[in-house]
Amino acid sequence: MKVVKVGDMPNVSDMDKDALAAVIKQLYDQSCSVFAEKFNMEHEIKKNEVEIHALELEVNDMHGKFIIPALKKVSNFKLMGGEEA
Repeated sequence: MKVVKVGDMPNVSDMDKDALAAVIKQLYDQSCSVFAEKFNMEHEIKKNEVEIHALELEVNDMHGKFIIPALKKVSNFKLMGGEEA
């Protein structure tokens, strides 16, 4: 994040109209870039929050959905050697 500082304000009472217009334009451009950066950061944060919320919903949906299958009762089974138990 880039920090933009305005610094000391120039003495506007000693400036002519053109110099004053240049200072105003510079300050306006700085404020526009700061507000654009703020908007982009807020948009990125909201996008991340929506993604996190979707993942949380997906995780919550997975909880409790796994059902342990019923085991089948086997009367006789053969051991690996072919012998019956």
